[in-house]
Amino acid sequence: MAMTTPGELMEALMSNLYAVLTNDDTINNIARNKSVSWFLPGLPFLPTDFDFCSKGLRSDEADADEVHRLYTQAYNISKLFDFIPDTFVESDKLSQTIFTTSQDTISSVYGDILMYSQVVAQELTPEQKEKIEKFRNLMSVTKEVEKVDLITDAVTIEQVTDDTPLTIAYFEKQAEYEMAFLEYANLIIDGLSATGKDPEAVRRVQAAARLTNLYKNKVDSVYKRWISQGYKNEYEQMNAYINQITQRDMVLYKDRLQARYDGGLLTNPAIGGDTGNFYYTSLLPGNFVNGGWLGFTFYEQDYNTHYEKTVKKGGGSAGVNLGVVRFGGSGGSSKTELHKSMDYSKFRLSFEFAQAVISRPFMDPGLFSMQGWRLGPEWFEQYPNQVVSDGTPDKPQGRLVSYPITALFIRDVRIESSEMASQFDELKQQTSGGGSVGWGPVRIGGSYSYGKEERDSSFHLEKGVLRIPGIQLIGVINHTVPKCPNTNPDIPDERFV
Repeated sequence: MAMTTPGELMEALMSNLYAVLTNDDTINNIARNKSVSWFLPGLPFLPTDFDFCSKGLRSDEADADEVHRLYTQAYNISKLFDFIPDTFVESDKLSQTIFTTSQDTISSVYGDILMYSQVVAQELTPEQKEKIEKFRNLMSVTKEVEKVDLITDAVTIEQVTDDTPLTIAYFEKQAEYEMAFLEYANLIIDGLSATGKDPEAVRRVQAAARLTNLYKNKVDSVYKRWISQGYKNEYEQMNAYINQITQRDMVLYKDRLQARYDGGLLTNPAIGGDTGNFYYTSLLPGNFVNGGWLGFTFYEQDYNTHYEKTVKKGGGSAGVNLGVVRFGGSGGSSKTELHKSMDYSKFRLSFEFAQAVISRPFMDPGLFSMQGWRLGPEWFEQYPNQVVSDGTPDKPQGRLVSYPITALFIRDVRIESSEMASQFDELKQQTSGGGSVGWGPVRIGGSYSYGKEERDSSFHLEKGVLRIPGIQLIGVINHTVPKCPNTNPDIPDERFV
């Protein structure tokens, strides 16, 4: 009998999902300067929580309540993804860690960079200025949105910086490409782990044999659509031109970045004041909840592959115990581990998986790699001995060593295991009192807070099958910031202003 614990099962499952996310293949154009942060447990959402991503902040019906709802959604998402993850980078491969965060936020550090940086000055030609301005207008736009006063219902107009259709198309097609690649990677990894007579193993071997070329061709096709319909080459060439020219003169470029940053600041009318301020952040594609989701299944052979061969060799989740934890209804937590060993040959977990690109129109990450700027003395008066990122390969130090760029969602979790179902049933009464249970990045029932709302998430137990409906955010992929600033040493001091 094959025995293990729920914590060991979850660690192997996360290693399996991690392998799909980070598969190192020659057709994978995702850079290696990435890491994965897992939420323990995941954060549940309703599909309508993302309406503002596709609708924007203006109500076509001029409905004040609807405008309030959209602003509140945007506020919650902005605050959620404004964190700086604590992460590390392992040589030659992606790293993973458990979600923790510093007191700093991405928006505040980026604002300090704009405030305290010195940039190289050299007059550009009128033609260069005109071309740069054209490219910037193609990539970001300032537009008007309604703001409705919660008390008086008076409507005012705010200026907000947002992505243009070209930029949105670029990131939407990038997201489609990455999902197509995940399908391909999942097919390959499933096929490699399949052995024995289990019907799932047979299905995986047959699928890998029949569909590998089809899925690879799909990846290539989606990549070509990213080029033809997502303006991939144009977007990246415009960025490259701006980067090249602004190495000579960054004064106008910095002015534009400041205006873009200022234009990204909004106020949630339901809160008001400084507390209600937020920098507009969205998810792309805007209708990702209705888009393509990837089916994911984990069973006995996946455990054998990803625990015995990966986790035990040090490729797991940094030694974190991933057993079941009960969270109290008051916000506290008490560890209620399910230590009882179980027969994992009778265990199966499945869900649908999707990822969405995190869009921050107020910020231009290209600044981090430019060499025509440095931090002024005022920065070091405020933050002694700190840079943005020192670029250390193993454990970078600084105020902004990484930031989340992709959100990882699952939905409709199904756990087939009579043994685990009976153990969860023991906790059911505890969650009915207002608590919540998490198993790794999967939240299993109970109550939780979303903004100022108190919500209940549900799960269903029937004939040894545990079903958890709905959407959960289980983690993010982070981009690691290289050495920043990385000032060109050949630029003389007198050219900085």
